[in-house]
This record gives sequence, structure tokens and C-alpha cells, in this order.
Amino acid sequence: MDQNIPIWLNESFLATALQRGEKEENEISIVDYAVEPATSLGSNYSSYLFRVRVVHTLQDSNQNSTTCLIIKVPITEGFFKEMSQLVDYFGREPIMYGNRLPIMFNKINHEFGPKSFHCPIKNVLVLEDLKAAGYVVGDKIKQLDYPHCEMVMKTLAKFHATSVACYHDGEQFLDGICSENFFFDGALPFKSFTEGFMKHYSDALDDLGVDDRFKEIFHSRVGKLWESGVAACKPKKRGLNVLNHGDVWSNNMMFKYDSCGNVVDVKFFDYQRTRFGSPVLDLIYFLWTSGNSEVMESRQKELYSVYRDTLNSTLELLDCEERLSEEELQQDLESNTDWALIVMCFVVTFTVAEPDSALDMEAISSKNVENDNNRNQIHRVLNGNLMKTLAPRLARNYQQWVNSMGK
Repeated sequence: MDQNIPIWLNESFLATALQRGEKEENEISIVDYAVEPATSLGSNYSSYLFRVRVVHTLQDSNQNSTTCLIIKVPITEGFFKEMSQLVDYFGREPIMYGNRLPIMFNKINHEFGPKSFHCPIKNVLVLEDLKAAGYVVGDKIKQLDYPHCEMVMKTLAKFHATSVACYHDGEQFLDGICSENFFFDGALPFKSFTEGFMKHYSDALDDLGVDDRFKEIFHSRVGKLWESGVAACKPKKRGLNVLNHGDVWSNNMMFKYDSCGNVVDVKFFDYQRTRFGSPVLDLIYFLWTSGNSEVMESRQKELYSVYRDTLNSTLELLDCEERLSEEELQQDLESNTDWALIVMCFVVTFTVAEPDSALDMEAISSKNVENDNNRNQIHRVLNGNLMKTLAPRLARNYQQWVNSMGK
């Protein structure tokens, strides 16, 4: 992945982005700016991220102001080019930032993500740099402890509940942001890529050091995981459906702390995988990608209770009649054990990749996932130090979790 600075990311572009919201006659002038890559390989697979520090002034002012921005540029080659040809993969995130998140803020007075600025280029995003406001990205190596997970669960509950209230205000709230853009019937490129990757994962189980019982479970389910993913990502015919974030893991959120080091807030970003369905899709995705060993071994039920209590109290606050019962939550968890397998094997493999082993998604397509180059790339990811540590632990956690549900 080549993170060269785009030629259009210049003074004119930045002035146009920052001009929004200012009086037309009070033109912004750029005094100085600096651009640098905002992430390393393996931190974000679908986009290039650039951190920009802009010093600017207004026409009628002699004082300089500084604004810190994140510029997000979608990758349009390789696998993501195929995705964009099949669905508008990158089109929903500008809708989320530019319209839906502000609507949700007005509904509950809670900011779920960074503020956005005007952008004249299609599917490119200009966002507030939360780092400048004191927010910090979670550590994907250490993963998240209970206080961080509790904060995320409470915020997800508010996000989900607010989406229900906004949907009640008008069904058009979901237009352009709710259709599944990966696990859906007819998505042959995604199906080929996922099944090819899962085959590599299956072949690597011995090297990963997982125990024989998990190997039996995985081998018995691997041929059905795509169909399970498609079924899981459809809205439930009965019960509570919400707008899911869709890609909620530690690198897609930033935390803020008080002077004592206690976490006091979290904000989410990367809203290109939103979907309308069971809330447990987000809950499972978050915990299995991001919860540390203590959380996954002994505190999952506690976190689910925190989520449900916050969700129901927020629904009540927003005058929504819907509630999530303990029975419905448990039933949804039990029916989505395959979703947990997909997350812990397919998603986690990407998220834990070190920079020197991260996949080059511009060079991989669903048509060549089985060639030697890509086979070697995937082998490097699966043999990374973090993966070798995490895979056996997740396999134990999965068996413990499934056994606790009597399955």
C-alpha cells in the first residue's frame, strides 16, 4: 500500500474544507500546513489516512488559528475495487458523517464520532482529528480491559437506541446506510475471498496451536460460515433491530481519560460497514476482536447486562416502546455462534496483523486469493507473533462460551 500524499491535498483543498460554516465574505486563508500518514500498515485496510495540521486565518482577522484534521481516502484498487463495482462500499460513510450522526446528536446530545468538514471530492472524508482533543486509540496488542469495554458497551447501547428513535422519526433515516455490503446473497467476489481465506485459516490450525476440540468445531462449520454470515446480517423478522456500526473494534475507536487515568468517553469512526439487524452483531464483533483475556474468560455476561440495561434505559428516555429482554438477547447470542467464529478467525486475523505482515489489499482480489503471492501473504499474517498468542486463547474462550450456552 502506497501512502503517498495526493496531489490535490493542497492549500486550495484545505481552504475549501474549512470554509464551510464561515461567512462567505470572511474567506479563509491558509498560512501553513503539514501532512503525514496517520496510520501504519495493518491499522486500516480500506483507506489511506493522513493527519493534517492547518494554520489559517480569516480575512478580517490578524490572528492565526490551528485546526487538526484527518483526511480519509478510499482504496480503489484490488479487492476494494471489486467491492465498489458490486456495491457502493464507500458511499455510506459520507452520509453517516455528514447527515446521520448530526441527526443522532440532535436526538440525544451525544457525539458518537468526530465532526466532519466539507469535502469536494467524492467519498473522501475530512474529519476532526480526535487526537488533538486528547483522544487516544485503543491498544490492539494489549486489547481492552473491563473499564474500556464497559464504556464501549454503554456507548454502543446509546448508539443503537438512538438509531431506533431516529428511525421512528422517519424511515428515510436508514436510506443509503443500512443495506448489507459484504455478507449478502449474490456477493460472489466476497464469497470467494472469504471462503478462500477460511481455507488458509483451516490449513494453519495446527501451526496456530489450537486444541483438537476446536479443530473439530471449526472443520465442521467452515463450509457453512459464509451462509451463516449472510443469514446473521439480515434483519430479524421478529424482535429488536438496530443500526449496527458494523466494524467496531479497538482501532476504530478513540478514548478520552480524566486526570487520574480513568476512561471517560469513547468515540467511534469507520462507518462504512453499517447494517440494520440484531444488536448482537456489534456486541460479538467488538468483544471477540477487542476484549482482553480477563474480559473474555469471566466478564462477558456482566458486559451484556451493562449493554442491555443502558439500551433499555436509553430507549425509555427517547420515548421508544421497544425493549431488549434478557431472553431475546440470549437467544440472539445462541443463534450467532457462527458469527463469532467468523469474527475470531476472519476478522481478527486482519486486525492483529503487524505492519510487516499486513495484507496488501490493493494487490489481492477474490480471483487470485489462491495464488502463490497471496498465499504467502496470508501465511505471514497467520504466523505473526500476536496471532500465535491470540488464536489459542480465542479458541479456548469460544469453547467455554459455547459450552456455557449448552450447545
